[in-house]
Amino acid sequence: MAMLPKTMDELLSTIEQFHKGLADHLTDCADDGSPEREQLLLSYLAQQEQKLAATLGVFRQKESLNSLNTWFYAYTDRHPITLRDPRETDFKNLDCEQICTEITNAHQQLIDLYTHLHERAESDSSRNTLSELLNIEQSNAKLLAREAVRAQEM
Repeated sequence: MAMLPKTMDELLSTIEQFHKGLADHLTDCADDGSPEREQLLLSYLAQQEQKLAATLGVFRQKESLNSLNTWFYAYTDRHPITLRDPRETDFKNLDCEQICTEITNAHQQLIDLYTHLHERAESDSSRNTLSELLNIEQSNAKLLAREAVRAQEM
């Protein structure tokens, strides 16, 4: 799904909705008759995505208006930000390794986006906000990678 956020707040709102949508889809796939090992992994990933969405929601509430009102339109008008719709992936028909690859790719896309925007941020408040978001996403990606390895070892 292409997104054209005009401000940092719109960007965070869109990414928060992405994580919520991914969590809902993972839950649906886990409840839809996947093999037990994949079902456990999908349920775990759904919980983590829901936590990440909640974290972003709290982050948006606590962040200063200066950074949330930072405009990106000069960038996004020329370069739409594209996130795959999480519902395009049929997780219930994937094995643990394939599930982990899909989730890792989604998080890497967000890490790349935050890194790209951070490099182009013009104000300190925007750079700080993007740095925090990058840290949150990277930490979550590392946690998910560790858990994915554990799931594959089961």
